[in-house]
Amino acid sequence: MKLGLIPLDERPANTRYPAMIAAIGGASLALPPPAILSARRRPADCAALADWLAHTAPTLDGLVVSCEMLGYGGLIASRTSREPAGAILARLDLLRAIRRGHPRLPIFGFSLIARVSNADDAAEEPEYWATFGARLYRLSQLLDRRRQGQPVDGELDALAAEIPQEHRQDFLRRRLRNHAVNLGALQLLADGALDLLVLSSDDTSPYGLPSREKRWLSEWADLLGFNAERRTLNDEKVDVPRSAFSVQRLLMYPGADEVGCALLARLLNQAHGLAPSFAASYAPPEAAENVAAYEDGPICVTVERQVRAVGGRMAEADADIWLAVDAPLARRAEWSPEHAGQERAARLPALEALAAEIDTRLARGQPVVVADVAYPNGADPALVELLLARGDLTELAAYGGWNTAGNTIGTALAQACAARLIRTAGQRAAQERFLLHRLVEDWGYQQVARAELREWLRAEHGLAEPTPELLPEACALIERRLDALIERLPGFAGRWRLAPGSVCLPWGRTFEVDFELEHV
Repeated sequence: MKLGLIPLDERPANTRYPAMIAAIGGASLALPPPAILSARRRPADCAALADWLAHTAPTLDGLVVSCEMLGYGGLIASRTSREPAGAILARLDLLRAIRRGHPRLPIFGFSLIARVSNADDAAEEPEYWATFGARLYRLSQLLDRRRQGQPVDGELDALAAEIPQEHRQDFLRRRLRNHAVNLGALQLLADGALDLLVLSSDDTSPYGLPSREKRWLSEWADLLGFNAERRTLNDEKVDVPRSAFSVQRLLMYPGADEVGCALLARLLNQAHGLAPSFAASYAPPEAAENVAAYEDGPICVTVERQVRAVGGRMAEADADIWLAVDAPLARRAEWSPEHAGQERAARLPALEALAAEIDTRLARGQPVVVADVAYPNGADPALVELLLARGDLTELAAYGGWNTAGNTIGTALAQACAARLIRTAGQRAAQERFLLHRLVEDWGYQQVARAELREWLRAEHGLAEPTPELLPEACALIERRLDALIERLPGFAGRWRLAPGSVCLPWGRTFEVDFELEHV
């Protein structure tokens, strides 16, 4: 198989991960040349992307397209550019032409309901976000709460007075444009240009303009007949129904960076006539109802949504794949030394039971996925300690512990789906490589080395992030630390290492890392 992907942006999660998963599934992945993709705040060359797609489509067996990349020129461009909705929608019309020319080509699209970042940080937002970001987030929350009948007028008026009118208007115009583009994506689905559409929410919460826009889009989906099955989530605090869609052509759920991987796995499953079944266990069991950071529903619903995205289904017993979930803490925040001891002690019995069940399932020959989502943005040290003590980690079908719970679960399920298709030694090698990549990045870097790197930057240079001059030294420090941590991974130690000089920080910041792995 040859599959094509127009990625959300150029970061490894959206390019490297899908390519590695395709290799596990025995497929090749065609990606646009890096030179024409976005580069952080520089938009992609949209005309060159369109040319590449038009020339590549005839060679493909399946296509996944990010509306942000094809339409705006990338994720950050969708938040920062000033192009009108008409220009973006005109670029997306290429998908109609591809459908006319290749009526049998499966085409899956995904488009994001734009986030409202809760931070005074303009790294990925318009410049005024550096001063007014947190207040704009609060404004978004209050506007939606007022719409839902809550008495917040006084608080809303006071807050609005703190934000210059030109920034408020620009913020709202950008949201209007994003909503128009999402309606255009829904129109592509209705017109048959897309076989499937994912309208995902990039960092979401129960209140806010993104949640309101999601309700509007859901109403149109109802009218168009796309919401064939709906599950309403009970939420005592918010008297507004939210839906996790189980439909063949439209999916709506929180997500972003994992969607490309999930839809790639869906194409693989579809091509092989598979609809894998999944069962999940949660540690502790009652935490299945906890809501993860950046999400709007219980973690058990997140699992169901991501299972649907890869083309699978939930099962109570005799499932094809079993998912071990280190469930989100109610605190909904990153791992912190301040809370680590107390949280570890409270959860250790449940984690030990989960680890024992992992052993039992593996012994039966059942594929096991470990979803390490107790904390956002990195692994749970307590769970990893138990995994390190239990033998050969290469037996796992997948592991994930990065960014949001949806990011983790979607990527891990995609890998597990691809792993069911392994038939050759090359596919087995690709599976082991990606499994190690996840362990090294999600635990080794995000939980261990990143904190050490940030402490070095602070103590030695008084910086929160590296300057361009410090990047070579920072990457060398990361490489040495991650190589040492590989030696702690049963089944991988003594067999793998980082390719010398391959470590980089893709956006020049410590949040994400990239590297190559090679056999020793």
